[in-house]
Amino acid sequence: MPHTKTHSKTLTPSEEPSLDSGHPPESLRHRKHTAHDEDISHGAVQLAKAIGDARQIMFAAPWVAESSDPEQERAAAERQLKHQLSAALDQGFALYDPHRPELRLLDQHNQFGLVNPDNRYHIANIETPGTYTLRGRRGTSADLQIQLGGGGIADSNLDPVSLLSLDDLVVEDDGTFEITISDTDPGKNWLCNTNGDLKARNILIRESFMDWNTEVGSTWYLERTDTRGLPSPLPDRDLVDYQYELASRYLVESTRTWVELVAGIRSRIPEGRLTPPTESKLPGQYTSIGIFPVKEDRAFIITLTEAPARYQAAQVGDLWFNGLDFCHRQTSLTLSQARQSSDGLYRLVLSARDPGIANWLDPAGASTAFMYVRWQGLQEGHTFALSNSPRAREVHFDEIRENLPDDEPAFSAEQRVERLSARQASGLRSPRAF
Repeated sequence: MPHTKTHSKTLTPSEEPSLDSGHPPESLRHRKHTAHDEDISHGAVQLAKAIGDARQIMFAAPWVAESSDPEQERAAAERQLKHQLSAALDQGFALYDPHRPELRLLDQHNQFGLVNPDNRYHIANIETPGTYTLRGRRGTSADLQIQLGGGGIADSNLDPVSLLSLDDLVVEDDGTFEITISDTDPGKNWLCNTNGDLKARNILIRESFMDWNTEVGSTWYLERTDTRGLPSPLPDRDLVDYQYELASRYLVESTRTWVELVAGIRSRIPEGRLTPPTESKLPGQYTSIGIFPVKEDRAFIITLTEAPARYQAAQVGDLWFNGLDFCHRQTSLTLSQARQSSDGLYRLVLSARDPGIANWLDPAGASTAFMYVRWQGLQEGHTFALSNSPRAREVHFDEIRENLPDDEPAFSAEQRVERLSARQASGLRSPRAF
C-alpha cells in the first residue's frame, strides 16, 4: 500500500473506550431511550448516511467527469465502495477495542489502498501507553515488515512510529519468535510505541511472497499483557452505536483520502510513463508508479530488469485504488511468476485484450490502469540507474509482437486457461498458504 497523509479526526483521550469495560466514551453513555425514540436505529442510520456520503465523494472524483464512459467509472467506484465498507465494518466492530486486540486479514473483498496480491496483510488497533506481545512462527515468505503507526482511524499513511524488518527479526531455532510492543527495550525484537510526540495506535504486518505455490505464511498472535484472558464486554445500545460511528467515520474519511491521493498523483505524473524508482518509508523498499489509459487498439510494453531484491513484482489496479480481481485474472506478476526473455529482461504487456504472451497484465475492465512496481529487501548499496529502471512504451496492439524478442513464444488460449486455473487454485485455496 502507498503512504500518504490524511486529515482524519482523532479521538481525544477522554473519548477513548475505557479499559475496564471496553465500552464507548462517557459522552455516549447513559442516554435515555424509549420505545418511541426516533433515534432507536441511530447506528445503522448513521452508516447508511455514510455510505451515501462516500458514494458522492467518489462520483465527484475528477476522472469520472473526464471519462469517455462515466457509467463504467461509477460502477467501478461502487465496487470499491463495497470493499471499503467491509473494511469500515471491521474497524468499527472487530478492531474498535485496543485493550482486546484482534488481527484482521485483508483480502480481495475488504481491500483498500491498492492491496498487493502478493502480500498477506494483518492489521490491528493498539494504544499507547500499553504493552503488547506479538508471537508467531516464521514461514517462508520472501520479505516481511511489521510496522507501528500513529495515524488516525482512516489514515492511509499510518504515520510510522517504528518498524521491524525481516533482517532484524530474531527467530528461534524452532522457527518461533516473540515481539514486544512497549516503551521499554526488552533486548530483542522490540517495537517502540513512541517516536517523539507520535504514539502508536495501530499495527500493520506485511508479508510478501514471490511464489504463491511454494512459500508459506507465518502465524501471528497479538495480545495485550494487562487484559490477557479477560472476557469482552457485553454489547449494549451505546456500544453498538459507538461501533457504527467508528465504521461510518472510517468509511467517509478513508474514501476521501484515497480519492484525494489519486487526484494528486494524476496531477503530477504524465500518463504512459513509469516514474523512476523511489525509496519509500519502508527500509529497503522502492516503488515505481504509472498511469496508463486502456484502449482496445493500444498496448504498453513494460520492461523490467532483475534487481538484487528478495521481492520484485508489478501490479495493476484502477483509479479507485482497487486491486481488481487478482484471484481470477492475471493483474499482477512477480519475477518468479513472469517469463524472462532470452536477453535476461522481463517484458510485460498491459493491454485490454489478451496479447497471446505469457506476461500479460490484465486491466480487468479498468478504463485507466494504475501500475505499481515494487522492490523489497534490496541489497545495501544498490542504486537504480537509467539502464535498470523500469520502462514503458506504447505500441499499437497489432505491433506487440514486433516489439518483443524474436524468440518470444506464443501463449495460447488453452495455456491461459491453465495459468488462470492455477492462479485460482492458489489464490482461493482455504486456508491459503499465505
